[in-house]
Amino acid sequence: MKKVLTIIAAACCALAMSATTYTCHLKVNVNGSVSEQDEVQVLVNQTENGYDLSLNNFVLVADEQNKLPVGNIAVSGVEGIDEYGYTTIKYNAPINITAGDDPNYSATDWLGPMLGSVPIDLTARFIGTALSANIDINLGGMVIAVELFGVAPELKGDVNKDNEVNIADVNTVIGIILKN
Repeated sequence: MKKVLTIIAAACCALAMSATTYTCHLKVNVNGSVSEQDEVQVLVNQTENGYDLSLNNFVLVADEQNKLPVGNIAVSGVEGIDEYGYTTIKYNAPINITAGDDPNYSATDWLGPMLGSVPIDLTARFIGTALSANIDINLGGMVIAVELFGVAPELKGDVNKDNEVNIADVNTVIGIILKN
């Protein structure tokens, strides 16, 4: 009987753990020079030890000809604080940026593994399908400020399906943002 209960409890815990891939816009500021990328993928995984967040295959892009592959930025086991309907995680400690696996770059192209331990300051907030995050990577006094912000679904017209386009549609959109 104990084995059955243990299996049921383990199954419930496994169902409670979740992983979500967020599609985000990326904005990077290096010494006042700002670049943007349309979409990157950020993975957030809830585990029994907290939250894991990873931005894989991070590349600094100045323009089409000037790209610097940095690597995978990942943190693990970060405590999440739930308030106002969303979860916040904060991490402020050194990490090792690992090589990415983007086939456009060779294993030796990635800058991250050459840097060793790098201090980062990360704050991420997420709710349902939306994520925003700020990651400051400190490279010996030069800070690479990475801003990630979610891609919202496109909503038009009669969102709440009451056959009228009015303020109630705005309230429905606000409800979608706050609840999802």
